[in-house]
Parts: sequence; structure tokens; C-alpha cells
Amino acid sequence: CVPPRGALAAQVPVRHGRLTVVDRAFVRSAHARGLQVHVWTVNEEAEMTRLLDLGVDGIMTDHIEALRTVLRSRGQWPGA
Repeated sequence: CVPPRGALAAQVPVRHGRLTVVDRAFVRSAHARGLQVHVWTVNEEAEMTRLLDLGVDGIMTDHIEALRTVLRSRGQWPGA
């Protein structure tokens, strides 16, 4: 699949029904095409950690405090 000209990111759900959309292969493929990977909507700290370990570049969440906790623990929150 070729991304549209000028695309900067793939913004996708982690899953669609029972189908896993974002896995290590998806992230590698997107990055190889010069795309960041932004996932939505992730509200559990364990899932945030797993996705960051896969190399996703952005997480959309309804629970910013949970994301802040995860990012601080990784030294990735500004001023952490």
C-alpha cells in the first residue's frame, strides 16, 4: 500500500473488531514509508506501554493522566 502524497502519519485504531491493525509489522512498514503511527483510542496503561514498545509515535486517549504516568516512567514526558 502506498500512502497518499504528503501523508505524515497513519492514524489508526489498534484493533478493528477482532482484527489487530497495529502490530510490529504494521509499525515497521509505516516507518519504512516515512509515516508516523498514531493509535486511538488507548486508555489502559499496559496497552500504552505495549504500543510504545512496538514503536508507535503517538497515542490518543481519554485518560491523559494514565498516558502521562506511562511516559514519565519511560522518561518521555517533558520535564520528566
